[in-house]
Amino acid sequence: MTVSDPTLDMHAFLVTRWEGEPVNAAPEEHDDLRWFRPSDLADLKMANPAGLSSILSAVRVAAD
Repeated sequence: MTVSDPTLDMHAFLVTRWEGEPVNAAPEEHDDLRWFRPSDLADLKMANPAGLSSILSAVRVAAD
């Protein structure tokens, strides 16, 4: 994945199986932490919207 902003530190994980709900263990670092279905990602509001297309591309590749 290519990110054009070197100051942006973003992590996304593709999870195929999980039990329970994620917990934001670092609220001073993160506004929110939750699961999204791939179909919900297009409506995701991000601090840096330019990163969304990279996430969508990575999810498409991982799902293939």
